[in-house]
Amino acid sequence: MKHLARMNPPITSTSPVKEGLAVSVGLQAFLLLTLLCLPVLPRLADAQGGMALTPHNLTPSGPGTVRETAAAGLCVFCHTPHNAKPTRALWNRALPGVTYTLYQSSTLQAHPDQPTGSSRLCLSCHDGLLALGNVRVPTPGSHFSLGPLTGSSSLGTDLSDDHPISFQYDNILAARQGELADPLSLTNNIRLDDNQQLQCSTCHDPHENTHPSFLRMDNRFGNLCTSCHQLPLWNDSSHATSAATWQGTGAGPWPKNAFATVGENACLNCHRPHAAGHPEWLLAQSDEPANCTICHDGSSAQKDISTQFLKTYHHPVESNQGTHQPNEDPAVMPPHVACSDCHDPHAATTNVSTPLTVSGSQRNVSGVTVAGTQVKTATYKYEICLKCHGLQEPSTAGIQRHSGTRNIRLKIDPNNPSFHPIAEPGKNPGIVGLDPQYTSTSQIDCIDCHDNDEWTPAGNQPRGPHGSRYEPILAQQYQTEDPSIESFADYALCYKCHDRTTLLQTSGGFPHNSHVVNDQASCAACHDAHGSRNNKFLIDFMLRTKFGASVVTPSASGKLEFVPDPAQPGHGSCSLNCHGHEHNPSTY
Repeated sequence: MKHLARMNPPITSTSPVKEGLAVSVGLQAFLLLTLLCLPVLPRLADAQGGMALTPHNLTPSGPGTVRETAAAGLCVFCHTPHNAKPTRALWNRALPGVTYTLYQSSTLQAHPDQPTGSSRLCLSCHDGLLALGNVRVPTPGSHFSLGPLTGSSSLGTDLSDDHPISFQYDNILAARQGELADPLSLTNNIRLDDNQQLQCSTCHDPHENTHPSFLRMDNRFGNLCTSCHQLPLWNDSSHATSAATWQGTGAGPWPKNAFATVGENACLNCHRPHAAGHPEWLLAQSDEPANCTICHDGSSAQKDISTQFLKTYHHPVESNQGTHQPNEDPAVMPPHVACSDCHDPHAATTNVSTPLTVSGSQRNVSGVTVAGTQVKTATYKYEICLKCHGLQEPSTAGIQRHSGTRNIRLKIDPNNPSFHPIAEPGKNPGIVGLDPQYTSTSQIDCIDCHDNDEWTPAGNQPRGPHGSRYEPILAQQYQTEDPSIESFADYALCYKCHDRTTLLQTSGGFPHNSHVVNDQASCAACHDAHGSRNNKFLIDFMLRTKFGASVVTPSASGKLEFVPDPAQPGHGSCSLNCHGHEHNPSTY
């Protein structure tokens, strides 16, 4: 009786004839709606992808796992010909007054509102608040028992982890946001509502499930996503084209009903349009680095990057998660490092670069020039490093030197008296004792020194400064503690380029042997491997070790300096006190 009362509003006449007539008209309307929607009708049952064949068929004969036990019309769970509210789509469900938590990100230029239009209608079921059987006008004589949606189909009232909806998508937004298609260019499959707002129905057709999740088009190779999101370097990027498959080890990187390859899954390799693990930017995994390492652990990508971050010395991508922002300013950003600081997943390729220039894996990454200018797209590898290591003094513990700076950009500046040849060839044309593969005009990359300690040219280990057993992420050992016992192993990084025999010979030039071998002075006690703002030959005296121990102090006369002899290359004098030895001055 409650259902009948809801179906038929009270009539003013007490005439049984009129009352019966009103009930008869109501029943006829329901019968008509039921007949039009019955799945047994051949015209619907035979229709490919028709409504009756989708999980939205909640009748007892529906194909999904959520079905009503009582007899019901196919359309009644959403529509009614009479007493609809709102009248839009003749809606047959209540729309409770609820405030939804909306999607937000630092780069979002749209202005989502509380759900409107078709999105609000979809949420009358998919927010999980009301029972599916709680329709305004039920089928006469039926008592629906279906409860609220649960599981992945229920979005809840927190939509911050779902693609934004109910916002104006016009050419102004496309121009302001960038990398968005002009709405006039959208295919017929992608539909904005009458107010040119993006809604649930833009991507989903609730009556058609030919493509999974009621998508309006096949999303293989990200075809649906890229209808709106048009990234300029996406089409030839690795994530758009790779034929790599998941090998079945570790956590599966892809959602249910995923395609077979990285390229086919495209955007879904890293993003989820609903119930994203990391709401901002709809990242699939809640642990930010896992969005990369879930594939780059050898299970899909060829090389295992993830284990590099388990080494003692590594770029700490696990720290300060959520700090990185695509639009951040390197000059003022909080200290952090994320995979996307060095790699653009929408542009990266496997292309090998020429020496010094950025490789395909670093394509379209911003940087800082040696002059301190921020550039949207780095040209040289070191420019990417300088975003973090070239604009601010580091806050971590480190060696204190006479020059007073640990800023790498200031050390490798070609205007300095000396520098390791990273930004330009070095200034010492008479340098001797180099490995035959190097000359005085050679240039090197940051990764020639800062690299995976297990990398070899012919091996399968990944290259790059992800992690190493040598501090600070060095390709080989470089002993900076003072005093230090000299050996080929302890100074392997130096001897990678500099011939050990030549350096330690005692005839001519500086007596390295007596200092490094006999007195066990570290190379780092006198030389800064990046460069010197004050002296030739990379000389910048170490005042204190990383742990605060005193190393070089001024001489008894208060001087702390190196003076080269202009008449004799390789000769000069030092004024300082080191290892208890007074140089006031000492010549060589």
